[in-house]
Amino acid sequence: MVKFMNRIPAGTFLIPMLLSAVFYTIWPNLFSGIGGITNAFLGGSGTSFIIGLICFCSGIGINVKTLGKLFKRHGVLLVVKFILTVGFGLLFISLFGQEGIFGISALAFVVAMCSMNPALYVSLANDFGDDVDKAAIGLVGLFGIPAVPMFIYAISGQGEIDWMPIISTILPLILGMILGNLDKDFSKIFGTGITVLLPLLGWNIGQGMNLIEGLQSGVYGIILVVVFYLLMSPIVLVDQKLLKNDGVPALSMNAVAGVSASFPAIIAQVNPGVAPYVTSATTQIVTLAIITIVVTPILVRKLYGKTHPIETK
Repeated sequence: MVKFMNRIPAGTFLIPMLLSAVFYTIWPNLFSGIGGITNAFLGGSGTSFIIGLICFCSGIGINVKTLGKLFKRHGVLLVVKFILTVGFGLLFISLFGQEGIFGISALAFVVAMCSMNPALYVSLANDFGDDVDKAAIGLVGLFGIPAVPMFIYAISGQGEIDWMPIISTILPLILGMILGNLDKDFSKIFGTGITVLLPLLGWNIGQGMNLIEGLQSGVYGIILVVVFYLLMSPIVLVDQKLLKNDGVPALSMNAVAGVSASFPAIIAQVNPGVAPYVTSATTQIVTLAIITIVVTPILVRKLYGKTHPIETK
């Protein structure tokens, strides 16, 4: 089983997630009905805690001397991501309004473009990246919360932004970085933590993904997938042409997190005007998450093989 998962890009994350999604689709209340420790372990409620641990373990491995390289590479990529998402989001709202076009509402579009999958990213970085790529999980995590789409709605005059989710994402990384640089022995305790946590994270995320709901969005979800890859492709070009890297870290960022399916409802709480579009946006985001979580690792592996022809992973 483990050998099979290791042959698949991000397999130790992806396979548990898909198995969990099947269980959730068939029997969504299985673990919540059992309750207690079983529900805390397998029911999906531990996702934030596990992501916090991954950020902490990533911070443990960060040498402060490499921070310049980290911000030079991933900082630039995330700035480009931010500019693209804000620019395209505001343009979409301006041109098509909240109703959108081709069955895709502004709410679905904005959430989709702003999303990034930190769990999949760290899994791919673990397989195909270096220590600097792995250390970027805290920065990537900033796009795994609804802060950016809420920022877009705020500057478009239709909402407000809460900064606390951003702070809460960075703190575990900073704590890990402080401890790891104070005493290198901490890396002996937590150094392999990410490898252990990825299957658990995959399972917990799968507990929020209904595969049938993903299929219900049909052709609109597929259109959103194509649009997502097209509009986010400049990030890979910047990584390759401007930063002179292989493009693998940038491509690893081009996937949507399953938790993003909850963002339309969160945004609607701040901006009731988008409430009529929450249901359709949610199902489209679920479709987008399922497809990109499967397709992006395949694309990353192909790109890695093309840019590293001697190495095989």
